[in-house]
Amino acid sequence: MRLRVDPAKCQGYAICTEVAARHFTLDDWGYAQALVIDIDEADVPAVTEAIDECPVRAIRWIHGPPTGGAAPRPAPPAV
Repeated sequence: MRLRVDPAKCQGYAICTEVAARHFTLDDWGYAQALVIDIDEADVPAVTEAIDECPVRAIRWIHGPPTGGAAPRPAPPAV
């Protein structure tokens, strides 16, 4: 599973860093950032709690291949 923190929504409550400290940190301005985007199954409950506890709903699950497994984009056509 993968997660995303929406920087436009985050208000810096930092609840996520308390609930799932292994996965979130605060940037220089006090807003949440994901330390790890690809979440192991064992860590899903803690991240889900952080998502549920976020008062502005700035964190969400996203669908897609793991970061290391994304297929490269094809090269643009030659001009």
